[in-house]
Amino acid sequence: MGVHVASIVVAIPARNERALIERALASIDAAVVRTSRRAVIAVAADTCLDDTAAVVRVARSSLATPVVVVEGRWRAAGGARAAAVAAALEVFRPADLSTIWIANTDADCVVPSTWLQIHLDHAADGAHAVAGVVDLDPATTDPELLAQFRATYGVHGMSHTHVHGANFGVRADAYERVGGWNSHAVVGEDHELLRSLVAAELAVHHVTDSSVVTSSRTAGRVPAGFAGRLARLVTPQRGRQRSRFLRTMAAS
Repeated sequence: MGVHVASIVVAIPARNERALIERALASIDAAVVRTSRRAVIAVAADTCLDDTAAVVRVARSSLATPVVVVEGRWRAAGGARAAAVAAALEVFRPADLSTIWIANTDADCVVPSTWLQIHLDHAADGAHAVAGVVDLDPATTDPELLAQFRATYGVHGMSHTHVHGANFGVRADAYERVGGWNSHAVVGEDHELLRSLVAAELAVHHVTDSSVVTSSRTAGRVPAGFAGRLARLVTPQRGRQRSRFLRTMAAS
């Protein structure tokens, strides 16, 4: 049974993201405005060596959506996500958690203006959680890497099996029912949360109509994360390039 979402939480973990986070915030703000819902954005600055938190505090003055900033040394994506969600939910308590939607993304992402409305539409159709897809920005991604990623990503029509913390939404009552983000998870926290929701027999919609543009960097903030996957796509290309170079040198 679907619900009418009255309030939205957008949670963002950030580690040394001063260069990209303003762009992320602006895109999220536009998506919030489109929904006409009460909302709060929460940024958890995790073990930052730069002034990410200060940049967010300055940027929030130009946004229509309130922004909460928390700083800590979680050293884990799960810990930062959990802290961001906790800080944002405090703004709405004691509201009915079934009417609050928690949308999660990353500081190096850009969301489309339709992002949140699509999540809310799925919530109205009965989704307790929404697992969306991601893409790389063609304007800033090496064409060979972009082609490799899209060829191997594995989206088939309207279905997929991916789980990304960069594009994951969950109803707040479902989130709390399964214990939320694992604050000790350095990586893979998104897959762990999904497994908990499925084990609780909650409805998870894997959707292709909600896509978020993410960074194509191959050196990530955590080991074995999304950047690591991109790095593995790049490595075979570099190997082929080196082989071609050696053959050329041998023939000259």
